[in-house]
Amino acid sequence: MAELQVLIGAWHASPTFALLAGLGIVVGVAYTLRVIQKAFFSEQEIPSDGLATHHEFDPISIPERLGAVLLLGTSLAIGLYPRLLLDLIVPSLNSTLFDGLRQTGCL
Repeated sequence: MAELQVLIGAWHASPTFALLAGLGIVVGVAYTLRVIQKAFFSEQEIPSDGLATHHEFDPISIPERLGAVLLLGTSLAIGLYPRLLLDLIVPSLNSTLFDGLRQTGCL
């Protein structure tokens, strides 16, 4: 539902970007459903001896470690000091778009 509201707002600003965002949402949903289907509803091959097989995983690579560290660091920074994002968000609430909300006391 939130995506629909964002797309409606984006349509008023730029129909081209709204169409691209809608296409991105559809592709994301398709991939998500495909992964869920493979993870939970696909047939698992059972070895002839009936024993579960042990899967070996490759060690985590440097780019994967870097991505994890960046994600963890950003999450910690925003969690401990949310003002980093709030200083960017709050000025947009001062626009005339939110005058009605300020009059009702919701903002």
